[in-house]
Amino acid sequence: MDKKKISLVSLGHLSCDVNGGALPAVLPFLRTHYGLSYQATGGLMFAYSCLSSIIQPIFGLMADRLSKPWLIPLGVFLAGIGLTAVGFMSSYRAIFAAIGVSGVGAALFHPEGARFANKVSGDSKGTGMSIFSIGGNAGFVVGPLLATFFLTMFGMPGMVIFGLLGTVMASILLLLIMRMVAPEAAAAAQRTAEAAYGQPKNAANVAGDKANSGEDAALQNNWHEFSKLTGAIITRSILFIGFNTFIPLYWVSGFGQSKAAGAVALTVFCTFGVLSNILGGVLADKYGFRAIVRLAFALVTPVVLAFSLMPNLYAAYAMLPLLGFVLYVPFSSLVVLGQTYLARNIGFASGVTLGLATSLGGVFAPVLGWIADNYGLPRTFQCLALVALVGTIFAFTLRKTEEKKKAGKTA
Repeated sequence: MDKKKISLVSLGHLSCDVNGGALPAVLPFLRTHYGLSYQATGGLMFAYSCLSSIIQPIFGLMADRLSKPWLIPLGVFLAGIGLTAVGFMSSYRAIFAAIGVSGVGAALFHPEGARFANKVSGDSKGTGMSIFSIGGNAGFVVGPLLATFFLTMFGMPGMVIFGLLGTVMASILLLLIMRMVAPEAAAAAQRTAEAAYGQPKNAANVAGDKANSGEDAALQNNWHEFSKLTGAIITRSILFIGFNTFIPLYWVSGFGQSKAAGAVALTVFCTFGVLSNILGGVLADKYGFRAIVRLAFALVTPVVLAFSLMPNLYAAYAMLPLLGFVLYVPFSSLVVLGQTYLARNIGFASGVTLGLATSLGGVFAPVLGWIADNYGLPRTFQCLALVALVGTIFAFTLRKTEEKKKAGKTA
């Protein structure tokens, strides 16, 4: 595992997802300022998520055909600039569009970033993808704190902090990543030139080409298992976005706390999630990716249901670490399983797993908001427990690729 490269792309992940992490903390401010309903507030999460979840697989396919490392800094830049624009818009439609631009930035970053992380992780893919994921998870921890501080101090113009961070980090990433990939690009250009002009290859190059072609031929896509994995990821996405959106609102409207207290609750949830993600990657390398996914989904339904039944603020606070654990611990395992099931299309697999994991749940945010408007937030969380149960079914039907191959031989 190349620790320098994996750390760099993890930093890029933080710079990108700090914007997605900040958005839920911004929503109470927007709801108060514009008098939005829960459904309209959830619609803003939809704006971020819809474009992101739809576009990410497309960019993933592009990454499989022709890697574009510069998409990593471009995604960071657009994600930050889009969120900054929210602070200077005066209408709901304009805010919706600006958040959509931020979502497009996330869509650009994740497939190429995950493909890059997979490549430099070597044989320690569980640990490597955990380090990559930590960056994104850390963004969801830092984002609410930044948003709350700057909005409290400067009002909506304080959103400019995200554009500044995005611009600075995108510039750093562009410089460093281009330096890292330059030797590989030069080697590829040399091989192309040798092929074009008929120059003989040395024995090492010939052997390397044969080995690479043999490895490529051995790779297979398992769409059946990938479709089941996608079902599990969609349910986790709905849960993640649901809690990420409504925890701050629940603290404000359900428990009568301040917006800052709502941001703190979200930070507690995400902080324990980051720690759980690290643990999940290490355990996955030791016990297997499916085992970690099944463990998390076995626990998520009772934990979500228990959270919805907490009678007071302190009990709800006590549930946040466990809630963060069950939702974050399988994240890197889900991504690696997707890349394993679609071994010939890692970029596309990353676009689907990361796109759905961080975005598609936002498509259901307005539905959850409608439930909250009509039946209250506790009932919304109870509906999420039913969603978790569906995800558990998908998780426990996942099989190893090798098992499918053996079954095909014996059939």
